[in-house]
Amino acid sequence: LYDALVIANVEGDFFSRAQLKIVADFVAERGGGLLVLGGKSFAQRGLSGTPLEEVLPVELNDRRGGLVRPAFAGDLPAHNRLVLTPEGEAHPIMRIGASADETRKLWSALPPLAASAPLGGPRPGATILALTTAPGGGLFPVVAVQRYGQGRSMVFAGEASWRWKMLVPSTDRSYEFFWRQSARWLSTAPESVAIRVPDSPEPGDAISIDVDVRDAAFAPVTNAAIDATLTMPGGATQSIALRHADPAGGRYTAALGPEQPGLYRIHAEARRGAGTLGTADRWMYVGGADREFADPRLNEGFLRRVARNSGGRYVRAAEASKVPGWLEATVPQNAAPERRDLWHEPWAFALIIALLSTEWILRRRWGLR
Repeated sequence: LYDALVIANVEGDFFSRAQLKIVADFVAERGGGLLVLGGKSFAQRGLSGTPLEEVLPVELNDRRGGLVRPAFAGDLPAHNRLVLTPEGEAHPIMRIGASADETRKLWSALPPLAASAPLGGPRPGATILALTTAPGGGLFPVVAVQRYGQGRSMVFAGEASWRWKMLVPSTDRSYEFFWRQSARWLSTAPESVAIRVPDSPEPGDAISIDVDVRDAAFAPVTNAAIDATLTMPGGATQSIALRHADPAGGRYTAALGPEQPGLYRIHAEARRGAGTLGTADRWMYVGGADREFADPRLNEGFLRRVARNSGGRYVRAAEASKVPGWLEATVPQNAAPERRDLWHEPWAFALIIALLSTEWILRRRWGLR
């Protein structure tokens, strides 16, 4: 069994679509890790439109814009030099120093990469750890990560990271720290019992609590007995009745409707026969976030897809002056209104006859003239 896969400088057509689907399932269902690195892996959008596209933490089909410059408040790096994002400074992959200040200094002292692939912005829920600039001034992600299904994925868009080893003093261990920590983060095995809760639930929402159960070989357990309890903010405890949601898998689910805001605790213990498979605890905060501001970042890739699928056009603020000309040149889709005289319709004549006949019959029955 493998804990993680590495695809390094492999063109998109090297794998068949069925093989890429297996890799995507390895991450989402098996809980494995995936690292895609090297410019050749992203050349000519080879992975766009494949089952692996959604597994990766960045957009592959929106390279022209990169990231919005004002979104990064720090000093811009030189071309092919890395600069950490605030999230990257605290992430275990990028933490190569004893403190945040030492980590920033070590990264700023490393030589530039030979090249970097121009990738798009992050997918919802993904985290960009390091950036670099293009010759034209755009910002592009070099290191990005996300959780996908049960597993994790990472992209490294740089070329020739060996420069961080060969062009620095032999005592500098930044290169080995970075790749060792990347492998460790990606190869973290899934737990035997894992509880999944929705992000940012609100009071009154109908939510689903999912419990995934696996055995020692990471195979789904379809005949597990699960004792689950929910502890509410006031301390009261109630049992959760879980049902087997996937006949071929090890997922068990229950529907809940938390009525009050606060911190909820879910505890689950799974057994098979007389043996215990494992236990898990998960906390869920209800009513702790404003959904309007949950993810306010500009997602150009998503907006472009919406515009393309709806027959529209995505426009940046710098191109707003072109919109009036496009609207004037657009051919109206609605036809001119057509006027019809209802008296010439057969159904209108039949309705009048029916009403008059009904009135005559009722008047005769009631003895009216």
